[in-house]
Amino acid sequence: MVIRSLVLILLAASLSVTAAPQDTRPPLSEDEVLDLLNNAMPSKAIVSTVRKYGISFQPTPQALEKFRKAGADKAVLGALREAWHADVPKPLGDKDIRMMLAEDVPSDAIITAVMGRGIDFQPSDDYLEEIRSEGGTRALMETLRKAVPRPYNMNELLQLLATRVDQDWLAQKVQVRGIDFEPSKANLQTLQNRGALGPLLAALRAAKRAQPFAPMVPPPPPVSRPLMPGGAATLICDPSDRDVPVLGDPRDLGNIVAHLRCGDHVTFVEPAVSPPGMDKIRYGDGKEGFVSNSYLELPIATPGGSVTAPSAIYKPEPPYTPEAARYKIEGTVKLWIVVDTQGNVTDVQETSELLGYGLDQSAMDTVKRWRFAPATRGGAAVPVRVTVELSFRLGRKAP
Repeated sequence: MVIRSLVLILLAASLSVTAAPQDTRPPLSEDEVLDLLNNAMPSKAIVSTVRKYGISFQPTPQALEKFRKAGADKAVLGALREAWHADVPKPLGDKDIRMMLAEDVPSDAIITAVMGRGIDFQPSDDYLEEIRSEGGTRALMETLRKAVPRPYNMNELLQLLATRVDQDWLAQKVQVRGIDFEPSKANLQTLQNRGALGPLLAALRAAKRAQPFAPMVPPPPPVSRPLMPGGAATLICDPSDRDVPVLGDPRDLGNIVAHLRCGDHVTFVEPAVSPPGMDKIRYGDGKEGFVSNSYLELPIATPGGSVTAPSAIYKPEPPYTPEAARYKIEGTVKLWIVVDTQGNVTDVQETSELLGYGLDQSAMDTVKRWRFAPATRGGAAVPVRVTVELSFRLGRKAP
């Protein structure tokens, strides 16, 4: 302990001389900050040390009170608050999306991830065609087509520098993604103090400016009614669709054999073996062809009018995660859920901002175990989509 304290004292004192950009070390731990305070290190030197190296812990009110009792003044406490950056979710790369498709992650879930985290590349037409051929739905391709690379913010860059990222790679990424802050002298000095070198600083000065990224939650998609081979289906279109193209070969987008109207009734035959995302249908006088399965999705009812709301009969509370309990995180998770005709929850989509620390997943996993008396229309059970909220409040114990 004494040796570590002496090292930190010398480290802080050395800040009176400009340190080389490559002079980096891991962020300060809670014990190391206490060591500096307990050894009567001048406030100005502690502030400089904290700003240079950052901290590896969250400055909770309890931690800040501990530092105050150890002698931290307002300047030190302020520096500790500024030094902490909550985890910044990484944007999705082109390989991330392809990997999720390969792992059979539903396109709706990928769309949610794209809108909530952004992307770090500009999708090309060739890339979108690859996504389609690998099973991506029309909605996913349209989401990617409209997406633009998420700009870097200061917190994300500071986190990357703390991991000693390859700065040549980071400079190239800055050129693609841009930044959402002004590369002022003060901001560049902050980054330089955290280890940013000349090429990266030059890329930041020349980077395009963009509006800060705002995570979004997509509207809940229609949930498909189970389609049985030989069963009736209705062609459902987006507002931008004029008609429904029918393909003679599901692998050949140019082989269009017919155009059907939105709202036409057809017979579902079977899903195509290859590629995924295409269904075989029968239409007209026994003709057969293939359409994107998104055209066969049927909307779910919502309570109101002749449709009664489902009534919960088993509704356990979501457990706190150990991480959320440790950092005393509170909040509410809002979800869209689908309750089927058996009273089971068959689809869950989050519509609120992420709480993090595992609470969102805890809420979604718990809701999937809820059971309801199903909604009805005219006395018959019908599937419906409803909104539910799950709250996390202090005082509850983690599992």
